[in-house]
Amino acid sequence: MKNKRGVELSLNVIVIAVIVLVVVTVSIMVFTGIIGDSIKKIHNLFGKMEDSDGDEIEDIMDKCPCEPGKPEYGGCQKSVMDMTEDEKKIMMRTDC
Repeated sequence: MKNKRGVELSLNVIVIAVIVLVVVTVSIMVFTGIIGDSIKKIHNLFGKMEDSDGDEIEDIMDKCPCEPGKPEYGGCQKSVMDMTEDEKKIMMRTDC
């Protein structure tokens, strides 16, 4: 009976160790940019996506897809936090 319990505990420790190893590995890959580079390569396979406003920020990533803006503001002319409600309605529309 004790041997069976010992085997179960050993398996639990191994499973937890594997999970921790995977989490640490993925975290390191994210922080060093390895995963980001892979995503860019996959993205390049599909080619350039639509950019309605011509600001070189693709519509899928552009917070303001109908108005050209700056990359530091996510494709908007100014920070979303600095916009009035009317400006948000105009700039952040998706019906370009």
